[in-house]
Amino acid sequence: MAYEWDVFLSYPRAPQVQPWVEKHFLPVLRGHLDGLLPNEPTIFVDSAQPTGVDWPDNIKHALLHSRIMIAVWTPPYFRSEWCMAEWESMIAREERLKQRGGVPANGLVYPVVFSDGKNFDDRAKRTHAKDLSAFTYPYDCFRESREYMAFHDAVFAVAEEIEARLGDAPEWQPDFPLANVEAIAQTGPRVKLLRF
Repeated sequence: MAYEWDVFLSYPRAPQVQPWVEKHFLPVLRGHLDGLLPNEPTIFVDSAQPTGVDWPDNIKHALLHSRIMIAVWTPPYFRSEWCMAEWESMIAREERLKQRGGVPANGLVYPVVFSDGKNFDDRAKRTHAKDLSAFTYPYDCFRESREYMAFHDAVFAVAEEIEARLGDAPEWQPDFPLANVEAIAQTGPRVKLLRF
């Protein structure tokens, strides 16, 4: 076996996030990567899974066979057991590679900030991320706005960084770790708001 996907796109299926990812971020990113990479980019998106597939196993398989992850961070990301399991899996892969002396300098997770930042997991708060929060309009009319050109340029910068990270990705290993979704579900969300 080997890598099947260049990028695993990890994001919560929140009402504002999913439409933005599907209508704006993913198409623009895919277009830019297509113009940068030697081959057509392969990006795993859970909403594009074939009908009838065992989706939990398919997501795990895709995660194991993806070079890097783009994580779209917003508070619902850190409340989602699946998002946390995806992120924890890539963190565990980085740790294993560090122990073997082979982790890329920039890591395997490329975080994109969709919104907030104050209500992120503490580890995310310490991680430098690409802030796209000024461009997170989920509406179709966003394409016709002046801001879309700046969004387009910002995503191009993301694509250039992803191109470099893909070149630095380690060789595929059959023992890449996977986080247990059930264990994460039992511990509850990583982010809790203070209640007064």
